[in-house]
Amino acid sequence: MKFAGRKLLLMGSKAFRQKRLPVMVARKVDEAISRQMKIIVGEVPGSCRLFQDYLVSKQYTNVLVGHAKSIRYNAGEWKTKQYGGTVSEREHNMIRECDSAIIIWQDSSGVIAENLEILKRAGKPTFLYEYDSTTGKGKAGWLDEKRLYDKYWYWKEKLKKRRELTRKQR
Repeated sequence: MKFAGRKLLLMGSKAFRQKRLPVMVARKVDEAISRQMKIIVGEVPGSCRLFQDYLVSKQYTNVLVGHAKSIRYNAGEWKTKQYGGTVSEREHNMIRECDSAIIIWQDSSGVIAENLEILKRAGKPTFLYEYDSTTGKGKAGWLDEKRLYDKYWYWKEKLKKRRELTRKQR
């Protein structure tokens, strides 16, 4: 598998506090840079800061920092865009805008799990780095279309439909 399109999303767990990007992830970012992809990156602590710091070290300028209400971090003084008023809106809108993604997922975080499901169901090529903080081990690979990343996905979808019905009935 490979990246598709021209816009790459970099996103991940804020709990990921390593000193540098995992080598496998850095290689994929380098691949996107060599393709001159527009990179959309978040601004929260953790993996998004690592992504930003890495892009600065590469002197890459084709970057857009996505945020919700306010911007917390912009290492390269790149252009910014408000993708919504809440974190959830921001992430869903950033996912909608991208063609491909690189995601760092620590300890099966529920927020990232939901984002992985959205990316998978949208058919967007996604390179995933999974990190387990209890073992200190990580593994990387492309999103598996057969795997269920968010164990609550179907329950959440059912609740959304129920809420929509209730709104329509009012």
